[in-house]
Amino acid sequence: MAVLIQNPANGAYEDRTKDIRELHPMAGGVRIAFRAGRPYEYGSQRVLVLENPKVVSPDARVRIAVEGQLWENVTEAYHFTAQDRGWWHIFYGNSGKYAARPTECVEIIPNGAGEPRAAAILAYWKAVAERLPEGGQSLREAYSRSMFVHPESALYRYLHALPIEPTERPASPPLYPFHTNLSQRAAIENALRHTISVIDGPPGTGKTQTILNLIANVIVDESKTVAVVSSNNTAVDNVHTKLTEAGFGYVTANLGRVAKQDTFFAEQLNRNQVVEGLRGSPELMLPRTEEMVTRDGRLLGLREAERQLAQLNSEHANYGLERSHFMGYFDRHELPDQEQLPVLRWGSAKILAFIAATDPDLARTSGIARMVDRIGNYFRYRSMRYADAQDVDVVLRLQRLYYDKKIAELEQLIGKVRKSLDSANFEQLAEEQRQLSVGWLTEHLRRRYADRATRRYDRGSYRRKWAEFRRDYPVILSTCHSLERSIGSGQLIDYLVIDEASQVDLLAAGVALASCRNLIIVGDLRQLQPIDSVKESACPPAPAPAYRYQENSILSSLIELYGDSLPRVMLREHYRCDPSIIGFCNQKFYEDNLIPFTLSAPGYQSMVVARTVEGNHMRQFGRQVDVNRGRINQREIDVIQREVLPRFCADFPPDQIGVTTPYRKQADRVTDALIESVESIESDTVHSFQGREKDAIVMTTVLDETKSGHAGLRHADGPELVNVAVSRARKRFVLVTNHDMLPQSRNLRDLIGYIHYQNLDKEVFDSSIVSVFDLLYRDYSMRLRPLAARVRRESDHKSEDIMRTVLEDLLRETEFHGLGFKEQVLLKNLLPDTNRLTPDQQRFVRTRSSSVDFDLYNRVTKQRVCVIEVDGFEFHENDPKQLARDVLKNAICRAYRIPLLRFPTTGSDEVERLRRELAALVRGRTAANPTS
Repeated sequence: MAVLIQNPANGAYEDRTKDIRELHPMAGGVRIAFRAGRPYEYGSQRVLVLENPKVVSPDARVRIAVEGQLWENVTEAYHFTAQDRGWWHIFYGNSGKYAARPTECVEIIPNGAGEPRAAAILAYWKAVAERLPEGGQSLREAYSRSMFVHPESALYRYLHALPIEPTERPASPPLYPFHTNLSQRAAIENALRHTISVIDGPPGTGKTQTILNLIANVIVDESKTVAVVSSNNTAVDNVHTKLTEAGFGYVTANLGRVAKQDTFFAEQLNRNQVVEGLRGSPELMLPRTEEMVTRDGRLLGLREAERQLAQLNSEHANYGLERSHFMGYFDRHELPDQEQLPVLRWGSAKILAFIAATDPDLARTSGIARMVDRIGNYFRYRSMRYADAQDVDVVLRLQRLYYDKKIAELEQLIGKVRKSLDSANFEQLAEEQRQLSVGWLTEHLRRRYADRATRRYDRGSYRRKWAEFRRDYPVILSTCHSLERSIGSGQLIDYLVIDEASQVDLLAAGVALASCRNLIIVGDLRQLQPIDSVKESACPPAPAPAYRYQENSILSSLIELYGDSLPRVMLREHYRCDPSIIGFCNQKFYEDNLIPFTLSAPGYQSMVVARTVEGNHMRQFGRQVDVNRGRINQREIDVIQREVLPRFCADFPPDQIGVTTPYRKQADRVTDALIESVESIESDTVHSFQGREKDAIVMTTVLDETKSGHAGLRHADGPELVNVAVSRARKRFVLVTNHDMLPQSRNLRDLIGYIHYQNLDKEVFDSSIVSVFDLLYRDYSMRLRPLAARVRRESDHKSEDIMRTVLEDLLRETEFHGLGFKEQVLLKNLLPDTNRLTPDQQRFVRTRSSSVDFDLYNRVTKQRVCVIEVDGFEFHENDPKQLARDVLKNAICRAYRIPLLRFPTTGSDEVERLRRELAALVRGRTAANPTS
């Protein structure tokens, strides 16, 4: 039974059941005797007696939340209803005590943790958590108790793989109180419009800036909250620091570890003084929403021009570098200058069009068609009538001219775009938008605090006053495993941002996902993943691959779970590194999707390889199981201390120099070596450097050419590790490695080759194979393919089309990631000179018929892997002239050690053979039969 008595002052009912000593029905009402000698009260109009309650016993299926807070120790709850009134008596603990609350303050919430799919995954995670080493105590505790999964939480959606639903973005105009760009804008809109979304953030692309602008767009709505978490405090502290520097630190509650909470609660007085000042400030006159949207739309077009300018600058630098390589090759062939050719008025596109139109492999064979082509070419290219288009030396001079024309055209276009941005006052408009966004957010925060006095909370009370607390502090900062404990079980933050998500394991993520409705993952699969701390063999099998602890971060898990249906936006604009430094990461790991906004000074050497003297200098300590921790290389440390730092790092402040390595013991040895002379130079492992940056980074690889050194490559040569190490450097990256430069490696070998290419190292020209002219033949292919398609349509000659398709499919495989191919490459473009050729061979390479069908190369180092010839029966085996040319090509390739793979159209199992041959070449071994 529950007794409610109406308060005459306000008409509200109060539960007075605990105060009743006697209650007797009487004519016209009830007689009530209160405890402790209180007076009698009469009158049915002021008394409600509620009986026959509905009993709720919390278990694994349902939980009880009181005023938004999940009560963990409820034993039973009784719900009374009568005359449109409802009241709860909630018993808790073992003492028989109960609390009384009106119906609207209590919620019975189904627990999604008990549903079969979720229960299986959580049981698997619990088994993993039980095996966590020392330091995993908080996660063991989280999974040891019965976890609550709110049906509105992101964890419920994730465990059940429910579809990602669209949501409504806040009603305010887009706000960017921190500078932004096209990718960041798209990522923010994507995050605000979906229940789960991913922001792919490669190094230096402004992940924190994106998070800050996202926060602004959330908390401008007074009813919304946002939490930012990570696996470590560094990323979260960065968000807090940036908000504080911008004048918005008063909206944040740093509720991570105990020390963070102590600091937060101790500093409330200073924070409240800031809020009092805000409350007392005059109202800001804000522009209309439509004006903000119109201004943003105008800036959108200018930001597209800004991105175009950055792309043009990058393209200009790339063409300049390739031209320098081409000129080294061109000068070796001692060809006369192109001024004798009357084509100086042609643009770059017309030059390539002429070379393609005169390719003998694309000449149409029928008499009428050939005549039509010759007449058309005469009118299009008649200024070339005195030059032999079939003479390769003529083509080489045209290729040289192409670079000059292309670079001049890019410079002209760069000037045009820059002028358009200047005339539109882009920088001024962007700053005005930022200031208006700051004003809009500041005014809405002033209104939030204007009608309420500032409060002081303590660690014991803030969760009980959660509704008020979250209104005062709409931005919660924490680590993943601390979030639920910080806000209280069952509470849901509206938006959760997990930063550095590639390092957040599934156990930590699961705890955080239980505390939010909408989820934004910010990370990069190309950077380091969580370090497995539990062996898979020690755990039961995962219910599904996406939830496997050892294989996944929360980022990779969501990608595995949702595939292409996962809303993702990649941040493309890069602001940190010298263009050459990020250029390696871009080409090697990001498929050239990044756009450097940085510029390099002419002639500046941003990347260096420093080799030790010959010999094996690595030493290993400890057992074999400690292979990734117990390695040092004192010779490399000596090179760093005596040569690299004085020669390549002297212009940088010591605190802006970092030495990194795959191995902890080597990092400690470097610290010991430098501590007396340059104490402020930081030495640490690559894992520890993730998320940070220095002006100069020196990487010591440690490994040598011993068996033990080769065994360490799996760790040191990891793509994520190499990517993180290189991208920490803003202005200079120095790789210190052994004398042989790790030829058995894959990623480090590509890094060394890339650095040589960037520095125009003489070894590029002294080698027997010329670097691929990537940009030239990329542009040439765009002109070549339409003509080739026309000819093959008429001749029904499909063999090269088939090989192109095979190559495109094959190069998507992980084994061959980073390889590319060009078509119809002149054989002479492969040779550094013709000194090794016989007179017949020299005459042959001067003809256009000496091209190869496909040229396979490493897109990072521009080094050739092999060339491929497709031998159609009618054009090879059945044609004596073509057979003679094939013999010449074979001999020339052997002379210059160019692997040549031949594939007859009448063969079988060619795909597997090509895969096998390529795999051998990529691993640094010679193909089994290079000219077969």
